[in-house]
Amino acid sequence: MKPVLLEIVAPMISGVEMSCRGCKDVFNTLGLTDKDRKACAQTYPEDWKFAVDSLSKWVDEISRLYRHRIRIRIIDAQSPMGLWKQLRHRVFKFPAFIINNRKKYVGWDYKELEALIDEDIRKGRLPSG
Repeated sequence: MKPVLLEIVAPMISGVEMSCRGCKDVFNTLGLTDKDRKACAQTYPEDWKFAVDSLSKWVDEISRLYRHRIRIRIIDAQSPMGLWKQLRHRVFKFPAFIINNRKKYVGWDYKELEALIDEDIRKGRLPSG
């Protein structure tokens, strides 16, 4: 059975951490320290930080619940790919969930999202023909 692809389009908080050694070198050369990047992340509105935290918990729960039956891709809504997904699927509120590049769900109702994922998993188990 092929895993369900769940793409999550949402604005992300940037500047929290750079774990890439090359990125750190570039930032350090520019004089941007870890302290500066963390301070930048703290300037985001509280409701945005809360939404990112809530979404992170959802992703953890979905990963735990569906394990090998789902593949999750998180897309920053402000990135070129995020803009493309918004236009392609006509989603302009967040978080937006795109299931197997066909169905979409926008909002915070975890049960509704879970029902859509379950439906696609069941379809994947049905014999073709």
